[in-house]
Amino acid sequence: MRAFCGRVCVNGVFDDLDLSIWVVGFDAMLRYPLMKSPQFPHGQLQPYFTVGPAIFRAHAEDSRNFEPSNQDDTDTSVGVKVGVGAAWQFTKTIAAFGEYRFTYFSPEFTFRDDVLGSANLSTDVNTHYLLVGVSFRF
Repeated sequence: MRAFCGRVCVNGVFDDLDLSIWVVGFDAMLRYPLMKSPQFPHGQLQPYFTVGPAIFRAHAEDSRNFEPSNQDDTDTSVGVKVGVGAAWQFTKTIAAFGEYRFTYFSPEFTFRDDVLGSANLSTDVNTHYLLVGVSFRF
């Protein structure tokens, strides 16, 4: 995490901050139907790509880095989500899917410090995760 301070600029490593995040995303999805048949006119196998903006609401709690201790701050920022996956249709309404997703956003938090004054902390948050599941289409 990088810190940019009011009177003094400090770059370095800090003790852990508790960070909680919720996100609302909007995806555009492009599917490519494979293995078309009369039973599966949109393809039984459907590889896909998804991309879209997301709004991230991040809340940081600090208990040891600044004085006074036990401070918190909240930031709302815009980021991006990207994914690639495939769905396998078992019936017209039930499919299993697997997907890789990447998200990125950059929150900034402000904390008070008795020595430094105001400290602005910013970081880049990158997530990589795999999803598997069942979808019901109607």
